[in-house]
Amino acid sequence: DGTLANIAWAPSLVSYNLSWEKIRTWNAGVDFGLFNNRLTGSFDYYIRKTDDMVGPSEKLPVVLGTAVPSSNNTNLKTFGWELELMWKDRLNNGLNYSARFTLADSRTKITRYSNPSGLIDGFYAGKYVGEIWGYETIGIAQSDQEMAEHIGRLINGGQSNLGQDWKAGDIMYKDLNEDGKIDAGSRTLQDHGDLKRIGNSTPRYNVGLELAADWKGFDIRMFWQGTLKRDYFQGSYYFWGANGRQGPWFSTALKGHDDYFRNDEASPLGTNLNSYYPRPLFNTDKNQQSQTKYLQDASYLRLKNLQIGYSLPHNIVQKMGMQHLRIFASGENLFTITSLIDFFDPESIEGGSWGHGNVYPLSRTFSFGLNVTF
Repeated sequence: DGTLANIAWAPSLVSYNLSWEKIRTWNAGVDFGLFNNRLTGSFDYYIRKTDDMVGPSEKLPVVLGTAVPSSNNTNLKTFGWELELMWKDRLNNGLNYSARFTLADSRTKITRYSNPSGLIDGFYAGKYVGEIWGYETIGIAQSDQEMAEHIGRLINGGQSNLGQDWKAGDIMYKDLNEDGKIDAGSRTLQDHGDLKRIGNSTPRYNVGLELAADWKGFDIRMFWQGTLKRDYFQGSYYFWGANGRQGPWFSTALKGHDDYFRNDEASPLGTNLNSYYPRPLFNTDKNQQSQTKYLQDASYLRLKNLQIGYSLPHNIVQKMGMQHLRIFASGENLFTITSLIDFFDPESIEGGSWGHGNVYPLSRTFSFGLNVTF
């Protein structure tokens, strides 16, 4: 009769035993000043222990029919340090200058979590947060013969656990456990096949540098910031272009994606045997496994701000009925040093839909203005 049927969804399970996390922090530090306090600084080392943190519960059989509620089942230990140095001085010619440098680092380790199977895909005791597991890449096969020789050395199944029909332009993975096949084993700590820890996505050694100087009304200030160590593996089609799992309807075609393997001389783009990407394939992700070749170095150093100004002499400003007049020009996000692939911004690689980094990059902006005080 055209009437829609009533629909009800089964509610998710709720843990009735949730409680507050318990956090304990230890900190030791020192502050110092040298050379008549022209050089000042501080150093702090800290340890923070989190007990009974809310974490993912142990997996239950799929017949449960819903997600397992989180529970207070995880202990963490975070340890790190922070350094700050400041130099400030004035020269005999009237030049004032200063430099401020900061550097900080921290790591977080899971010290307690019930994972009887030792699965590496979730939490486990001894895991450092941000671990990236993957295969070691030998390279891209330049010919069918090279791939056949590689598969021939893998006498117990080759790379068939990852996919079929291996040809020129496909990835050759290394048999780390030398069992004659490429696979992830049981994906446990005891049996992870040819997987290994290839990196860690935690930002390490976060750095900041602020420089300033002024002389006879002129002033300049700049601020640099960055992360000196960070690994990043991007598994989406924003990185790969051709979507191995979902087909051509979920793919992208950026300029950098042209650098894929081509051994067909009739290709409009010409041959490309020394490509960055393997041959593009749909409905299979055999070439897009987490691996060392495509692990990105997401460290960076960026000039966040540069400002140059000039303050008119006080006697001139007074004649204009003002106490202070400063003219300035400023720029934001002017320059970045990074090895990260051009598709992504190192400051926003975790943004966008599903954390794929598909966000508009930080804009380079310029501004000009006056600071006036009456």
